Amino acid sequence: MRPMTLRAVCFDYGGTLDGPASHWLDRFLALYATAGLRLSFERFRPAFDYATQRGYIDPTVAAMDLQQLVEFHVARQLEHLGIDDAALAMRVVTAFVDGSRAALADSRALLERLHGRVALGVISNFYGNVQRILDDVGMTRWLATIVDSGRVGVSKPDPRIFALAVAQLRCTPADVLYVGDSFSKDVVGAHAAGLRTAWLAGNRERPCPAPELMDVRLRSLDELDALIA
Repeated sequence: MRPMTLRAVCFDYGGTLDGPASHWLDRFLALYATAGLRLSFERFRPAFDYATQRGYIDPTVAAMDLQQLVEFHVARQLEHLGIDDAALAMRVVTAFVDGSRAALADSRALLERLHGRVALGVISNFYGNVQRILDDVGMTRWLATIVDSGRVGVSKPDPRIFALAVAQLRCTPADVLYVGDSFSKDVVGAHAAGLRTAWLAGNRERPCPAPELMDVRLRSLDELDALIA
């Protein structure tokens, strides 16, 4: 990777800062299996989507911290699955929250290293509480902008959500690198808005759907240290 000259770097939250290249659905599915409940992707996907949509329409979610949010999400998943098992729910919630907090600690250290070299931000499809979660882990001190779809009423991959962040950063889109794990939402959306794009693909050898939309492919967020001039 050749170093980039940038004025700002913005990140996705879920699957990027809180668990690099690991989608929430995949994490939950693996945690259920570890807890003794093996679910097929086909059975779990509707339950995950149901929980996500309930989060978007329930106004109380916007005030929740990470623990409360994951408890809410798991409760709605199990509700859709028709499973009443409080012990199972707590095992999954605890493991998910512990994993997120560990990943967020690593991401916080990365932001601290990058701060001063570039402006930093977060652009996320979330429930209105991503700033609360980032503040609780001491990350907001390094962030010049936080754009949460639940607060602004527009979601990725719509280019307008990226434009909001760029305006707050007071720079041109081409001076901003956007980092995310979802090619369809993060890379496609950011590219359409004129930002430079980094696909956080992880260690899996996944084919790139459209290489012309991607400036760089990352295995880990730590690669940004060498990437940013």
